Amino acid sequence: MAPTHLCLVSFATIFLCVFSLSPLPTTFAATTILRKPLVPKAKVPLPKASKLVEKICNGDYIVKHRFCLKVLSNPEAAAAKKGNELTKVVMKMAVPNAQKTLNIITQMASHGLPKELGVLKSCMNDYTHAIRSFGMVPDEMVQDRITANYDIHFVSTDALHCDTAIAAAKIQLPQISAGNQLLRYYSSIVSELTN
Repeated sequence: MAPTHLCLVSFATIFLCVFSLSPLPTTFAATTILRKPLVPKAKVPLPKASKLVEKICNGDYIVKHRFCLKVLSNPEAAAAKKGNELTKVVMKMAVPNAQKTLNIITQMASHGLPKELGVLKSCMNDYTHAIRSFGMVPDEMVQDRITANYDIHFVSTDALHCDTAIAAAKIQLPQISAGNQLLRYYSSIVSELTN
């Protein structure tokens, strides 16, 4: 064999070995959307909470105490004097987070694999319902706290339903799972406020 052919064959062999040993993506979620956690991991000291905030964040419905303190340490939340005002502030924070996850789900559904489509459509319905519920709760707080409490409990159920669909399909969708966690956290705060 001529030296150029030998170099070409060697290069082709090395290229094929490297290419065949590199992992291939198996899902759309792993290849197209960058995975950024929705919940920050940094531990930042929180400001001293008001008595109202402490009472709420130490309540029975609260899923994550630190998250509650962080949400309610927002200046707008700190200025709230009543539960109704605080509920509106929490909902103003919850809706954009839920909408962000819904946008991710919608984007994934438009490019997803058949295995993921059923799960994504199910989660899309769950998030649409959760956002609608988050929007209704502040008005319901004024009219009927029991109805507000009932509606907000379904937001947590929506998150659980989406997580169950993901687990049943045996796929990993970390951005959606993180969004589900946030739904539960916000829902727990409002459950405490409406109880």
